[in-house]
Amino acid sequence: MKGLWQQLANWAQTRPSATALVSPAGQLDFAGLWQAIEAGAERCRALAVAGRPLALAGDNSVGWVLADLACARAQVPCVPIPPFFSPLQREHLLRDSGASGLLVAETLTWQHQPLPSTPMPSLPAGSLKVTYTSGTTGTPKGICLGAEQQLATTQALAQRLGQVSGRRHLCTMPLAVLLENLAGVYLPLYLGRQVQLQSLASLGLGDLARPDPHAFVTALAQSGADSLILLPATLSWLVAGVEQQPELAKPWSMLAVGGGKSSVPLLQRARALGLPVCEGYGLSEVASVVALDDPAAPVAGTVGQPLPHLAVKIAEDGEIWLGGNGHLGILGVPDSAAPHWQATGDLGQWDDTGRLLVLGRKKSTLVTSLGRNVSPEWLEAELCAIPGVLQAWVYGDEVMGIQALLFAPHWAANPAGLAVQIQHCMARLPAYARLQGWQRTDTPFSAAQGELTSNGRLRRDTLYLTRLNHNRQGAAAVACQGDKETA
Repeated sequence: MKGLWQQLANWAQTRPSATALVSPAGQLDFAGLWQAIEAGAERCRALAVAGRPLALAGDNSVGWVLADLACARAQVPCVPIPPFFSPLQREHLLRDSGASGLLVAETLTWQHQPLPSTPMPSLPAGSLKVTYTSGTTGTPKGICLGAEQQLATTQALAQRLGQVSGRRHLCTMPLAVLLENLAGVYLPLYLGRQVQLQSLASLGLGDLARPDPHAFVTALAQSGADSLILLPATLSWLVAGVEQQPELAKPWSMLAVGGGKSSVPLLQRARALGLPVCEGYGLSEVASVVALDDPAAPVAGTVGQPLPHLAVKIAEDGEIWLGGNGHLGILGVPDSAAPHWQATGDLGQWDDTGRLLVLGRKKSTLVTSLGRNVSPEWLEAELCAIPGVLQAWVYGDEVMGIQALLFAPHWAANPAGLAVQIQHCMARLPAYARLQGWQRTDTPFSAAQGELTSNGRLRRDTLYLTRLNHNRQGAAAVACQGDKETA
């Protein structure tokens, strides 16, 4: 992280009174930030137990950022705890990582709590951050990253985005999510820009099982930020909010969207409103961001060209492979350091201008009765572009055809209206990719129930167990037949 420390020390000298971190509870300028990092690093060195990391918990706050940077400066491995982890997942993380203590972030500072002794972890040499992701199973896995991997992503993003005029970034995802941690905190600070921090509850995200889109859009409009990182769902909230209340729009400099596939119609609606949305793609195993579209000339449906620190190739079966910046290992898995070329499990292709298109997950591809391959992520993105559809899960096989389960509370009293919207959506798709049936649920997909990963992606195996049988019985759902498959 030497490059980050050099930058922060430079800003502390050349722009000491410029605001670095700001929250409702208070703020720090760059001089104060550097002093707090140095003091926090000394404290972390004194608290650390050789060979063991420190875990970090808390809401988005100045205190969280200070604790994270203090660990990095002290070269003490840090294990951020996602606030949406279940108690069992949190317990697994603490036991699996062998953390000697817990740093609890408060509004402007942090405190230390000792933890019960656990078996000594096998951290790969050079590990500085262990980022836990649920992946495709309910048990989170700890991906070990060093200073080099995190700095490479930060500097590559700075090279791609350094000319973007944004000066104030608002963190809208939990800071324990690697994407927000690196691109939403390290990157702005590296560039000498301001990071704004609000509690997740104030953003309408305090209860991720029942988010409040109106509170989210209102908080964005009232903030002083001009830069955000959004998920497809939160982008849809912003687009719908601005369509209904144009006064909620503001002069954003950049709105990056990632964590899942966004539909082309949604991106087009956003840009029609003047929202400067560009899509990105990333993977925790290579320290987050892989590709990001050009904010000055984005192309809907693509995630842009790869960042300069990575190589990307498409295998014969369409799978995306990544070269460079690989993780140091997976905690508890011997000899798990990433090879030079890593398979991602994602399907992709190149467009004529060298931009990458991410088509969906290789394992989740549906095969229809006529032998056509359909990516459910593609259809889910199209369905979530319908105003009022907040979540969509597409599933099926050769027998049942392509089905969808939608969380669309706006349409609870008007299922016929939703049916019309779905018919319009399906009419834009090829016949082989259209739904044979759909249902609406009153209960959102929840990370707490293990139905979503840390970055909001669907955990399909869990959804089959938690939702399919329940909704087949018709509880809290409205069923409607779609088009039958044609040749």
